[in-house]
Amino acid sequence: MRQRTFHCSILCLLFLSGTFCSAQTIDFKENWAYLMKGEEKYITGMEPLTDIGYFSARVNDIGRLDTTVPRPTLIGRLKNARIHLVISAPASKTLMYFCLNRDKQLRSDLISDILRMSGPFDGVQIDFEVMRAEERSAYLSFLSEIKRKLPNSKVLSVAVPARTRVMDDAFPYSSIATIADRVIIMAYDEHYRSGPPGPVASIGWCREVCDFARKQIPGNKLIMGLPLYGRVWQREEVARALKYADTLALWKNDKPMVKREIGEIPFFEIKRQVNAVAYFEDLRSLTEKLSLYKHQGVTAVGFWRIGQGPSALWSLLAIQ
Repeated sequence: MRQRTFHCSILCLLFLSGTFCSAQTIDFKENWAYLMKGEEKYITGMEPLTDIGYFSARVNDIGRLDTTVPRPTLIGRLKNARIHLVISAPASKTLMYFCLNRDKQLRSDLISDILRMSGPFDGVQIDFEVMRAEERSAYLSFLSEIKRKLPNSKVLSVAVPARTRVMDDAFPYSSIATIADRVIIMAYDEHYRSGPPGPVASIGWCREVCDFARKQIPGNKLIMGLPLYGRVWQREEVARALKYADTLALWKNDKPMVKREIGEIPFFEIKRQVNAVAYFEDLRSLTEKLSLYKHQGVTAVGFWRIGQGPSALWSLLAIQ
């Protein structure tokens, strides 16, 4: 029994460190991964990737792209990978309203910025994640205009939030799929920072998301996204606003010395043990998700993002 426990512990350590080697590989027609501008150092050149989403262009506060993004120079086997310019936007429904509505000059200017900056890239990806449901038709026509004006040689991809059913929002999977060349399902953040703790992407939830996506999006356009990150939650919230009565009650627990800063501003220091829970992805959990998608007939996967996951992941993947 001791020997079995020791063996399992060694396996766990190997999985956690990212050094576990698998005799089998899982192959897809397309392997996508996101690369954040400035994090090129995390690339080894050995990653079996067909496509890179270069996360580098962000809509500014007035709805424009105000910088020029050069195409990154990749090494090794990634020299042949397609590189897509990712266009992201702040989490502002108000800004998105002005950017997307057809009667606004801003929309035309933003599309011109996107087309101009896409010049040295193999494609463009639109990653707008916060919009009102009322912007649905405007968003679809925005995507259609970009697709129509892009050269035929360039790929238009669209990132969409994970869904398990049809919702009254701005992301109708089937409609977006009729416009875009690829649709990336962001199958992560099942449990998010401001919610209760739980897996970033549980296997059961991933199955439901994939089942729904496959009914809405043609197989040759569908890309299932996987997280390479984890998240930690404090079980007890320490940082918070306090009423005066709450402050006195907190002070009474330990009765620490009250000190004062300039202006007679009082403060005290207390020590608390913080209990937290962390959920993350390792090679074993990622293998489960990749195997699930492979079994369900998915032909393309994508990873958020390079530099965040176990390095052994890339030896697990292959390209068909």
